[in-house]
Order: sequence, then structure tokens, then C-alpha cells
Amino acid sequence: VQQLKLAALGRLTASMAHEIRNPLSAVTQAADLLGEEKRADVQARLLRIITDNARRIERMVRDVLALGRRDQLMREVLPVRAVVSQVIEEFGLKGDRELAVFSIDIADELSLAMDRAHLYQILSNLLHNARRHCSGGPGAIRLSAHHEGEDKVRLHVVDDGPGVSEPDQAHLFDPFFTTDARGTGLGLYIARELAESNDASGKFVGNEPGAHFVI
Repeated sequence: VQQLKLAALGRLTASMAHEIRNPLSAVTQAADLLGEEKRADVQARLLRIITDNARRIERMVRDVLALGRRDQLMREVLPVRAVVSQVIEEFGLKGDRELAVFSIDIADELSLAMDRAHLYQILSNLLHNARRHCSGGPGAIRLSAHHEGEDKVRLHVVDDGPGVSEPDQAHLFDPFFTTDARGTGLGLYIARELAESNDASGKFVGNEPGAHFVI
């Protein structure tokens, strides 16, 4: 098992080095040109390239650090609705219209036992994905949760976007697989790994017509 983990870590490290090289090259090239460029509009464009790619690298490093903390568990009983609402508050910084995108159907008394930071990261990754692909209208992203049997809780995240194409479905949870040039391709991979470290699971269950994920 340890050998398999080390082999997987080696592949992830090699992939990450490759993925970081492209935005880092763009940052370096833009910085070199910035020193020679006198036109304000071109300077602004070069600064935007530097900022965007630096943020992409930062997101990638943050995601991999989250993966490194997967074995550092501190489980507690968490009220599901309260944690969901806390994650959604991040989107509210852009205004009430952004908050209206999310529809929550979760009973106040529903709870589950997970590491708080892990659950927050899982939800954040799922919701940022859903927001990127949904229509942006009121209730475009639906969150619901319910008991399954006596000791399990299912948490659903469904958006109203175009859904996931059949060829892409097989690679959704592969590290660095992304259909968004601004994404790191680690969000769903990290979400599933953190869920499994909490004896939970993260799955894509289909299109309705938008993507439907379940924790």
C-alpha cells in the first residue's frame, strides 16, 4: 500500500511540476516585457497576465496542501445547513444577487460527523464548480440533504448548467483534468480524497440536466 501511495505521489508531483511550468513561464515572460513596455494599456494587460497566472499557481498549491492534510482529521458533529450557509457566504461578497443563485433545502437539525475544514473545502470546491457552469439565475444551484437509513446522510449539489459530457465523465476526478482554462483541475479530485479520508464518498450521479454530485 505504501509503495502504491508513493507511486501515486510521484505521478502527482510530476504532473504538478508540469502544470506549474506553463503559468510560471507566462509570468516570467510578461514581467520581462513589462520592463520594456512604455504604453499604459499594454502595461495593464501584462500586469493582468501576471496576476491571473500567479493566482492560478496559488490555487494549485493551496489545493495540493489541502490534499496533504487529508490524514490530519479532527472529526466533530456538524450542522449541515450551517456549514453550507457559511460556504455560500463567500459568494455573497459579490452582492445579494449572487446569494440568490443558491437554493438550500436542508433541515436545521440534520448533522454529520466530519472534519470541519475538510467539509468546508469539499463544499467550496463543488460550489465553485457549480457556479462556473450554472446559468447564474435564482436557484440555479440546489443544495439538499437527507438521512439514508439510520447512520448516513446524503448531501446533494445540483446545478442547471449544460451538464457533463459522456467522454468527460470518466475523467471528472482525475487530477489536473479540467475544461476551464482558469481552473487547476484539482477541485473534484481533492473533494473526493478528503471525503474518503472521512469515511465518506464523493460521486457524480448524472445530469439533471446540470451536473449532480453527492457527498
